Amino acid sequence: MKKLFFALVAMFVTITASAQFPGGGGQRMQMNPEDMAKRQADQIKETCKVNDEQYKKLYDYFLAESKVQAARRDSIRKAMEAGGQQAQPGQGRGGFNREEMQKRQEAQEKVLKGILTEEQYTAYQKAQEERRSRMRQGGGQGFGGGQGFGGGQRPQRQQQ
Repeated sequence: MKKLFFALVAMFVTITASAQFPGGGGQRMQMNPEDMAKRQADQIKETCKVNDEQYKKLYDYFLAESKVQAARRDSIRKAMEAGGQQAQPGQGRGGFNREEMQKRQEAQEKVLKGILTEEQYTAYQKAQEERRSRMRQGGGQGFGGGQGFGGGQRPQRQQQ
């Protein structure tokens, strides 16, 4: 059950990492698939010290995945706007499907194992576990630690 939870959290973060929240406006802005793929590949490059060939493979994989996810989000959004989106068994709000998410995460792990060396993959897993730990504690997002890479803590406002 723990593995399922971690897989779901990892996939959820991967999917939602494409959203940016502009200057406190509260409005979500979607990154395009190319930017999302670059961000994911850059995170792994920084964590695992990959070479240029590995980076290209990671980027290509994440680009393909980002395009699939963007198309899926668009179709769900259109169906919801048309009023035709009904939750299927095993799906939650917005077409969330736990089994599908777990399969996608397992597929991603296989791809990463094929691209990264054993040492690099171990570093990737360690970074993932640290990120999960921060998320359980309510801090940060992704590899970088969230807002300003400061572990998710926001600066205190000065009293006037």
